[in-house]
Amino acid sequence: MLILKERNKSKLLLGLQALDKRMNLSESDKNYLLNLEKGYDGEELFDSLVKKYLKTDCLVLNDLLLVSGGNSFQVDSILITSDTLYIHEIKNYKGKYQFTSGQLLTVTGQEIVSPVGQINRSKALMKEMIKEFGLGLNVKSSVVFINPSFSLYLAKPSDPFILPNQIETYLKGISQQSFTLSKEHRYLANKLMQEHREEVPYQKYLPDYQIGDLKRELYCTKCSSASIKLTKRRAYCSRCTLSMTIDKLLEAHISEFILLFPNEKVTVKKIHQWCGGRIYHRKVRTVLIEQYEKRGKTSNVYYV
Repeated sequence: MLILKERNKSKLLLGLQALDKRMNLSESDKNYLLNLEKGYDGEELFDSLVKKYLKTDCLVLNDLLLVSGGNSFQVDSILITSDTLYIHEIKNYKGKYQFTSGQLLTVTGQEIVSPVGQINRSKALMKEMIKEFGLGLNVKSSVVFINPSFSLYLAKPSDPFILPNQIETYLKGISQQSFTLSKEHRYLANKLMQEHREEVPYQKYLPDYQIGDLKRELYCTKCSSASIKLTKRRAYCSRCTLSMTIDKLLEAHISEFILLFPNEKVTVKKIHQWCGGRIYHRKVRTVLIEQYEKRGKTSNVYYV
């Protein structure tokens, strides 16, 4: 198994997480963030199971945003084996659900946006794309319910669902059916990565904020706590005990500043203030020089 495209948090998720530390999000924005985090956690869990149980010559691509015939579609996970391209839509739902008349419902009758229509659309568009590439690989699609506490009633064996207790068997089954890949498979994977589009502009989905409204402080990159202790070279989190170099901590805070304020010029003063004034100007300047390109002269120096 070879992972050609790793999974990373979206800029929207990173932006909301950054704002959650530095301002009071509205209830709707907080719920939106929690849903994004829940979805990402589910995708990471699926990735871990793929690494554990998929033992064959296979190419893995995660989080692709593709366009076929002018129609865009997003795929959580793609597995390319010798004879099949598998598409997976991953859902981290918990609790009891039922599937009837093509509709996903909670056991109390609340209607949920059905993932079946989404996965069928992705399958059809992927088939068109592969055909445009001049390839004839079979395409199969499934909705993977990843949460161990998820239960589904009334679904038929023919429905495109993989339940939590079926994932291990499903992945092992793919391993037994697959053989050595050819140049054609690698060509397909590379073409799909080339066709991958960057995510839609994330800032329009973030709440309104100004730099002066946000808390300026150092935060743990793991647990988001502000309980950071600094020594000459290292930073320690009192809550989760994470230890990292000050350089790495500073790099993370610079990246966060650029994510939230892409149109702001990055200067030593701004980053010093962004970190709550806790890291010396000299250290900030050193890291900026090492990681970014210096522009301007004297008092107008900034980094890109």
